[in-house]
Amino acid sequence: MAALVGERSIIHQDIPAVNLLDKATTSHYETVKTYKHSSHPLKTARPIRIIVVGAGLSGIAAVKLFKETFPNGDVELVLYEKNTDVTGTWLENRYPGCACDVPAHAYTYSWEGNPSWSRPYVGAVELYEYFKGRATAYGVDEFVRLEHKVTNAKWDQRSGKWKIQITNLQDGTDITDEGEILINATGFLNSWKWPDIPGLQEFEGKLLHSADWDHRYDFKDKTVVVIGSGSSAIQIVPQLLSSVKHLYSINRSKTWIIPEFGAEFAPEGRTSFFSESQKDQWAKDKDSFLEYRKRVETSLNKYWEMMYKGSSLQTMASENFRKAMEERLQHNQELISKLVPDFEVGCRRPTPGHGYLEALAAHNVTVKTDAIETATANGLRLAEGTVLEVDAIICATGFDTSFRPPFPVTGLEQDLREAWKDEPRSYLSIAAAGTPNYFITTGPNFPVGNGCLIPCLEANIKYAFAAANKIRHEGIKSLAPKPSAVDDFQEYKDSLMNDLVWYKNGKKDGKVWGPWPGSALSYLAIMSAPRWEDYDMIYLKANRFDYFGDGRDGLLAEGGDLAYYLTEPGALKH
Repeated sequence: MAALVGERSIIHQDIPAVNLLDKATTSHYETVKTYKHSSHPLKTARPIRIIVVGAGLSGIAAVKLFKETFPNGDVELVLYEKNTDVTGTWLENRYPGCACDVPAHAYTYSWEGNPSWSRPYVGAVELYEYFKGRATAYGVDEFVRLEHKVTNAKWDQRSGKWKIQITNLQDGTDITDEGEILINATGFLNSWKWPDIPGLQEFEGKLLHSADWDHRYDFKDKTVVVIGSGSSAIQIVPQLLSSVKHLYSINRSKTWIIPEFGAEFAPEGRTSFFSESQKDQWAKDKDSFLEYRKRVETSLNKYWEMMYKGSSLQTMASENFRKAMEERLQHNQELISKLVPDFEVGCRRPTPGHGYLEALAAHNVTVKTDAIETATANGLRLAEGTVLEVDAIICATGFDTSFRPPFPVTGLEQDLREAWKDEPRSYLSIAAAGTPNYFITTGPNFPVGNGCLIPCLEANIKYAFAAANKIRHEGIKSLAPKPSAVDDFQEYKDSLMNDLVWYKNGKKDGKVWGPWPGSALSYLAIMSAPRWEDYDMIYLKANRFDYFGDGRDGLLAEGGDLAYYLTEPGALKH
């Protein structure tokens, strides 16, 4: 898109040499010669407003990092959250057995651990309480607007701002807001959906979704069906086994059921708890606690080596996990053929299924792998003709993982939901071509299963704030990834995926837009050093160097160490 009058894009060509016979060119040259520099010191910051959508783990982190990054009060921040409280995933998901499947000490912010976790694999309520406590400590209440759902976001190139529409869910009124930076922190476990089963809403029994659980329903002596074989189903099934009369499990896809992540830190598995003396020691001895946290993180980051096809770790994992699954299924060949994967470990996210395989082998459980044809008033009809009559249908079918924004996001030309309808083509997971000043946490090809998770969320926020600082200090109206940079990242990503175990929808030639093409550590390194050369930039003034100002450095204008560049070996202060 051409720059507006008074702006200049860095991709514009320089003004040609003057030809005195070319009146138009001479006039253009004379106009440029009338330029007058701004009368402020170098890199004088302009005030801007940052809008964050979502107050889950990323949104909570954003508040702490905002206070550290912008301490002078010349940047505004607001968070819009559709729920009645913060923490996102751990507020919404409360199904039986819902818990963190990695050691909890690897599920905190990088800048502070939690010595008070009750056990290695904590449940949803304890996770909510911890992150709610962090939100209180960081002062999130000062910035968040609860029960405010963003319904539309549109970039206005003339003003250089995002125009946001929000519905106040408390009273149904609509409001508007605007800001120079928009951060979409809605996450990938946010928008749950019913499965596309004809007649599902006509079912006359109890219909539940794992992300919208009804704890009042009594499963005792009921016949139920659980649809799904992902992490939520794997946690739900063992919890219901002792109550239900009979349980049908619809397993259309196979999943590697593995030992616990970081099992060496939980000798008794899910039944492990930390003693009060251990928690007290961690709270008092910070060095010892940090060393323990590092060992847990290191263990998880080592899993990355398993993701290479044909690697020794991949081969060993496949053999060991297959053997363990067969033993846990009591060597039942029918169940083994239905449940044990024939693809590489890690292609679908492997899941520690405490008690899951044992439950599927129980006498009151039937595993079905057939497609569902339709729902009926009394249950489900399968494609091969079997009718399952049940009291309750549990849809453990997950979330919308298309990576399309949950609301219209219209950049320079197109709504991102339409642009990403068939394939979400991000720039390093964090941004999108044609969508200025827009940043995403957990976007397409974010390292969701590549090692450390929460530090990568933090890295997304730091990256967006680095862009905000560049924009406000260097006279930039907007920046957006160059289409060529997006193309190159997609090409690189697709190439590396050929060496890794991931492929999409059972197709080994399918494009992958779930995980990052590399380890989580590689992602952290790349996020820490933004490649601004990959961005198209539009400046506020026609001269890109106008932010140089009147020749003074800020230290001269504001006072400070005017010899900061001097050092002396052995001196205590530099």
